[in-house]
Amino acid sequence: MGFAGALRRLPARSAPASILPRYTRPLLQGYRRVLFVLFVAVVAIIYGTLVARYGYMLLELFAPLAVFAVFLIWLLPDTETPPKRALIVLFWSFLTAQLLWPDYLALDLPGLPWITALRLFGFPLALTFLTCLAVSPSMRTQLKQILASAPMVWKGLTAFLIICALSVVYSTSPSGSVDKLVVAALYWGLIFFVSSYVFSRPGSVTVFVWAIWGTIIVIVALGLWEQRMSQVPWAGNIPSFLAVGDESVQRILAGTARAATGVYRVQGKFSTSLGLAEFLGLTTPFVLHLMLTARNWIVRVAALITLPLMFACIISTDSRLGVVGFMLSFLFYLFFWGYMRRRTHRQGMIGTAIVIAYPLILVGFLASTMFVPRVSSMVWGSGAQQASTNARRDQYNAGIPMVVARPWGYGIGRGASQLGFVNRVGVGTIDTYVLMVALDVGIIGLISYFGLFIAAVYAAAIAVQNARDRETRLLIPLAIALLNFLVIKTILSQLDNHPLIFAMLGATVALVYRAQAKEPEKDALPSRG
Repeated sequence: MGFAGALRRLPARSAPASILPRYTRPLLQGYRRVLFVLFVAVVAIIYGTLVARYGYMLLELFAPLAVFAVFLIWLLPDTETPPKRALIVLFWSFLTAQLLWPDYLALDLPGLPWITALRLFGFPLALTFLTCLAVSPSMRTQLKQILASAPMVWKGLTAFLIICALSVVYSTSPSGSVDKLVVAALYWGLIFFVSSYVFSRPGSVTVFVWAIWGTIIVIVALGLWEQRMSQVPWAGNIPSFLAVGDESVQRILAGTARAATGVYRVQGKFSTSLGLAEFLGLTTPFVLHLMLTARNWIVRVAALITLPLMFACIISTDSRLGVVGFMLSFLFYLFFWGYMRRRTHRQGMIGTAIVIAYPLILVGFLASTMFVPRVSSMVWGSGAQQASTNARRDQYNAGIPMVVARPWGYGIGRGASQLGFVNRVGVGTIDTYVLMVALDVGIIGLISYFGLFIAAVYAAAIAVQNARDRETRLLIPLAIALLNFLVIKTILSQLDNHPLIFAMLGATVALVYRAQAKEPEKDALPSRG
């Protein structure tokens, strides 16, 4: 037939194939495309002018673009190949930054807000997580099942975030409240939902606990070194491109000492010594759990050695809340141990005796804090701490009438300025987080915030009865850490450890979900202890 005959037998010109199924030719052609390009150019010019003129309002200016980006993500077609690997890498990078990097050391570029390590990973993490949810029906279904295992937790958190968003409307400073709302949504809400999903994977919570223990060792070693130097080891050795010229950073690097004693207070990578003490109080249950349950005796001995070093570091912070968290870890763990012993050894008397006698043990502990001079000084303080005790009492006396007068709050992040108390350097402050939340978002916000942690502890206590493997039994130290957090927040209002505690909250919900599963799980990682 030849080449010419073959050409004559070719079919007529076919329609162009679409790149993706259900997608056709572009709707904008000809003059419509030109108008669209002009519209985008005009919008870009307007936004560029506004950013140049009102650079201090970046969050407000970029809010419409963020909403538009979320809308575009929602329009993405469904697929079962979401970027889960990127999600996991970004999540662990965020946690590593939270655990080890001083958040006050950030890139300080002209015309931009500080680029902290948490922001560097937090915003890409949010974008990746929203993309995964938008394109993966199976991931949405799985996350829904995980959250349904402890519904009061995610509902309480969602209610709290909604109340925070609404408080911006009536805030005494809407722009300041928007900044705090972004922090709450990105570092608290996002981290909870992402960690609930990531920690549902077998072995992930075990890695999390080992990461916490490794971080404790590093921070304690640096803390003891700092105590000898009377300054953080990296002071004077920070690269110039980091935000070290700011007055607040210089104040942090200079360190603090209690006015009544003049003794330097170790602060580690945190902004204050109280943040370090809180971290050690929150993480003590994990080291205690490893000491009591590890299979490898080397791990048990190493954990046993870690505990007194942690206590020595807490003492070097000169902080009562760290001592309280450390002691409560042992006290709460005793109850959970007796509770589990009673479940697994029904014929034995030890577990039953501990549970029944626990109220007396608790009363005895409280009595020792009042009548044993050394213990009383560490828990309740002495004359050196009387100033902070008086300040906390005065704040309650002034703040409670303000909450009653305005039970819906003054706007997220505005409580301290409304209360009017300042610290020694003239910065507005509130010592107790209970009062801060009530002033910020009102009584309903206060109930939803602390209620979600109580709900998580209750769900963990019920689910741990069905723990079938070593990893789900990590619900015990997680629940104790959340209890410590509730107690500490009656004393401390600082937010240094909030991303970590919301990661623990997500891990708790994930393990509750796994403990409720019908089939027992095998340990995903080889046992190292």
